[in-house]
Amino acid sequence: MQINSAKLIVEILDETTGELITREATLGDFKEVTKKATTTRTRKPKDDGDPTPKLTLLEGKVQLNNAAVTLTGWEPEMKIDIQFEKKGRVTTPVMMQKDSGNRLTKTYTISCRGSKHDNLAGYGDTFEVVPYEGKDGYFKLIGNAPKAEDDIIDVPEEIANPEEFDVEDESGVDIGDFELEL
Repeated sequence: MQINSAKLIVEILDETTGELITREATLGDFKEVTKKATTTRTRKPKDDGDPTPKLTLLEGKVQLNNAAVTLTGWEPEMKIDIQFEKKGRVTTPVMMQKDSGNRLTKTYTISCRGSKHDNLAGYGDTFEVVPYEGKDGYFKLIGNAPKAEDDIIDVPEEIANPEEFDVEDESGVDIGDFELEL
């Protein structure tokens, strides 16, 4: 059976007057439409064969290798976050499972954009994933960027002979010999 046209009748009751209004519309030129079955591809990440758990920084995201996924025990759809832990003068990127994080995809990628991406790039573009000692489910990211030398100069707490230092103010007057009385 094939339908080429249809007639649509609509009856509307006008509540204010009590009148029944009838509208008719003829629809034509129907074409048979068949939907094709859609299939979802399950993308599996390539096995890189690298036994070292690594994270690679890509444009707008990071990707874990198979060894890192095995180490962490994370599965696709889990939410993962990367934060920066500061201890003293040393800041370390740390990765953990967290409800406020970004979703791990089936290809083991995690969205990483903006300032978080820029901060992570300061540590390198390839990171070794290492379990965080004493914190289950936390993993340190050891970057491949060369470590910068500290520009901090250690200043001795006490100056042996303060008279060795002559201090001049902006006008050029030697103010090293003046004492301040309170």
